[in-house]
Amino acid sequence: MNDELNAQQTLLPVLRYMVAALLLGPIITVLALGPALTDSPVNLIGPPAIFVLGLAAWYLISVQKINAAIQLSMTGIWVSITGIAIFSGGLRSPVMVVYPVLILMTGWLDGARSAKWMALLSVASSLGLWSAEHLHYLPGQFAPPTVVYAIHQVIIVLLSAVLIVFVVRSFGLRFDQLRETKNTLKSQALALQQSQDRYRTLIEWSPEAMLVHRLGTLIYANPAAIKLFSAPDAAALLAKKTTDLIHPDERAAQTARMKSIINQEVIPPATESRFLRFDGTVIDVQVQGTAIDFDGEPAIHVSIHDITERKKLERDIRQLAFYDDLTHLPNRRLLDDRLRQVLSSSKRHGGFNALMFLDLDNFKALNDRHGHALGDALLVDAATRLKKCVREMDTVARFGGDEFVVLIPELGNMQTDATATAMGIAEKIRATLSEPYVLEATHVDGAGFSVTHQCTASLGVLIFSDDASPVDDLLKWADAAMYQAKDEGRNRIRLFMGFSNSTGVRSAILA
Repeated sequence: MNDELNAQQTLLPVLRYMVAALLLGPIITVLALGPALTDSPVNLIGPPAIFVLGLAAWYLISVQKINAAIQLSMTGIWVSITGIAIFSGGLRSPVMVVYPVLILMTGWLDGARSAKWMALLSVASSLGLWSAEHLHYLPGQFAPPTVVYAIHQVIIVLLSAVLIVFVVRSFGLRFDQLRETKNTLKSQALALQQSQDRYRTLIEWSPEAMLVHRLGTLIYANPAAIKLFSAPDAAALLAKKTTDLIHPDERAAQTARMKSIINQEVIPPATESRFLRFDGTVIDVQVQGTAIDFDGEPAIHVSIHDITERKKLERDIRQLAFYDDLTHLPNRRLLDDRLRQVLSSSKRHGGFNALMFLDLDNFKALNDRHGHALGDALLVDAATRLKKCVREMDTVARFGGDEFVVLIPELGNMQTDATATAMGIAEKIRATLSEPYVLEATHVDGAGFSVTHQCTASLGVLIFSDDASPVDDLLKWADAAMYQAKDEGRNRIRLFMGFSNSTGVRSAILA
């Protein structure tokens, strides 16, 4: 809108000169005609019509209707000139010299398309006048005095001069604008190049690994990325596809993320993933991708932050918090959590589960005779044997010392069947743990030796479903059954059956 207003303002001087000619020209013509004014009707009609046309154009200019003023002026002048020519000599009329200037003025004020139409109209009117004169259709001709020719020539020359001045001035201004634009673009290009150089320097020196790829083909890697992937050089890294650097388990997710970035979909700014170094080592990373233009074409800029140490620390913390440091089995805290999950599941879906509390018999003798190192080795071996006796979904936890707990969920909806299954698993555990342990050790002098130790296990088994009892009570009841097995001679399995109040004291019923 502003550009259109500015363009109209540049046309105003030429338009005003032309309107001034429309107002002064008729007055001068009337004065020049003098006594001959009444010799022809055209003398009485032509100058006033052009004068009225000038007044109308001046009014439109005053109310800022520039385009309307231009179109009215051009069309009105053509109609007036053609009409005057009909009564004042046809092609020999003094007004015929206005046509060329009218075409130029139309083009300057209203554009090339309007100039073409004005040229066609002028040619058509000239051919029409010639035909009319040849066929004797023109009315009686009035021969204006030579002074009228002189006046018209002066007006045309002055308008032409004005037009040329404005054309030259306009082209000068345009060239100045082009030079200014050229200098501005040159400055902007220099600033852009400097910005790109600074950005590239920041990327090159950034400790963050950064890659740029297009449709999975790497096209840029900074030194930090070369170091992260243990690549020998940039060329070797750029020869890889992005999928070559992503862990197989993560490729589908990362490929989907790349498509989302290309499609400009809303996704989390960063995500954790796993990548592969050149030697096949897995690294934990945090990845952030952004769609950019690189060398004038769409691409994806990827920032990669190595979080391997952080993830290792998190795993270590989790291990310390939820797993036994010696056997790497779940500890009491994780056991409680899983037991609550089993209770919640049983409450929703029903079914019976088993909880086994077991203690190693004859373990203290090994510790007292050979020391804690061999005792620890036996505990690790026992943990390995326990895990082989149960399913992947079951939980084997170290409760403390030489005590272990086994949690077996989803044993079915029939208590008798669940009990039979649980007792079968308990017997398998008892038999497996009763096999001799061959433990390797080292003397103080560095010589190696082995110790064979016989160590059995006493087990207490509890069958439960969606019991509302606290977790501690379930463990206590299974523990009571285990101690019953120990009291009866060890290397036995006892099943907790409930409580009896027959003696007035609440006591466990064991089988």
